Amino acid sequence: MIKYCIMRIVQVVETMKLNSIRKLLREIIYLDREAVPVEMDLSTLRPLEDFMRQQDEKLIEIKPEMIYQRTLTYPIKSRYLKAENYLNNGYRGFAMVNADAVSGDIWCAASTNPKDGLMHPDESWLNIRCGKSEAYTFDMYVNPGKRGSNLAAALQNGALHELRKQGFTKAYGFFWADNIAALWVHRTLRWKELKRVKASRFIFSKKLRVRTKTGCVA
Repeated sequence: MIKYCIMRIVQVVETMKLNSIRKLLREIIYLDREAVPVEMDLSTLRPLEDFMRQQDEKLIEIKPEMIYQRTLTYPIKSRYLKAENYLNNGYRGFAMVNADAVSGDIWCAASTNPKDGLMHPDESWLNIRCGKSEAYTFDMYVNPGKRGSNLAAALQNGALHELRKQGFTKAYGFFWADNIAALWVHRTLRWKELKRVKASRFIFSKKLRVRTKTGCVA
């Protein structure tokens, strides 16, 4: 819990230095924001060749020792702390790297034989449920200096191909309907959009699905 709080404090400080406080507030305080859950049959992935990267960039799976021994470098400290937190929680990550520098990463809750129950808290409010050999993907990050270079599509598509190689058959995720860049990436990769839901959040509380008086999803 202490490490989580430190991570959040560092994130706020770095955001203020980058003059992006409005963007941070948009992510932690919202009311009735519309989310678009998506699913992907991993047998229908677009070829890796559709999103080729420079020869000095490659996709890797993030191993705990890469973070704990700091053999991978992130452009901002809060992202390194978040990677450490995700690994401690049993999540898996994939990164596009140039030598040891991370250009972007994406995370997933994935197990070939998940225990009874949800693998990630988002599954509850998104009204999805990962089954055996299915994964939930979340929190994709792209280095601001690399944005606009189609890295997001290459990173996400590459990570899904890696999951498929490891025996996974389906992936889930979501994007916010008002995030045009995320909408473009998910539609470019041909994710199937599911029934939209609305959520509310205040500061760093959990996302809460918005319901009508009758108990139905709004």
